[in-house]
Amino acid sequence: MAEATVVRPVEANEPTTQESTHEPDRYITPVVDIYENEGVGLVVLADLPGLASDDVTLSVEKDVLTIKGVARESVERPWVYREFTPVGYFRQFTLGKKIDQGAIKAEYKHGVLRVTLPFAEEAKPRQIEVKVA
Repeated sequence: MAEATVVRPVEANEPTTQESTHEPDRYITPVVDIYENEGVGLVVLADLPGLASDDVTLSVEKDVLTIKGVARESVERPWVYREFTPVGYFRQFTLGKKIDQGAIKAEYKHGVLRVTLPFAEEAKPRQIEVKVA
C-alpha cells in the first residue's frame, strides 16, 4: 500500500503555484480515484467530462501536480434563456519524493484523464539475493 505522503490533495487554504489572477469560482474540483499499480507507481483517474483533449493541461512545478481543464462554449450566439454555463476544472496534488516526476504520463479518453505517476527507482520494491556463505 502506498504511503499517504506519496500523493496528497492540496487543501484550499494552502499556498499553491497558481497565479494570483485565478478565479476559484470559475472552476470546479474534479473527482478523482487514485490507486497503486502493483509497485510500479500510482494511477490518478480524474473525471473531466465535456472537454476536448486540447482543453486539458497537466503540469508539475515545485512538487505540485496541477490538472486544469478549460471549458469552452459549445454554441456562440445571443441567448434568450440560459441555465448552463461551461465551467472549467482545477485540482492540485503535492507529490512526494517517491514519484519520478520526469516520467509522468497522461492520456485523456471519454472524459477521463488517466495520469500515471511512476515510483522513483529507489522507492520500488525489490528482491534481495541471499548468498550462501
